[in-house]
Amino acid sequence: VLKTLYEGVSMTEAELMKVFEKNKVLVISPEGEKFDHNEHQAMFEVKDTDAEEGTVVQVMQKGYKLNDRLLRPAMVGVAKPSK
Repeated sequence: VLKTLYEGVSMTEAELMKVFEKNKVLVISPEGEKFDHNEHQAMFEVKDTDAEEGTVVQVMQKGYKLNDRLLRPAMVGVAKPSK
């Protein structure tokens, strides 16, 4: 039963991604990138990481853009200096 549910959800997600691509909706998943307040919303800071300060280390929720217009910012966790 769970396998069938998983397959159904996966097929629905694949179809949704096709519609997004067709309509030029871009997914923002910025893990490992430098924090950009124009596209990201910082939800928390993470200490003691190997990542450089200001780098996105965790994505809580992906963001979306349409024709360079932000629809929803990506909600992220950002690396903080371990001082």
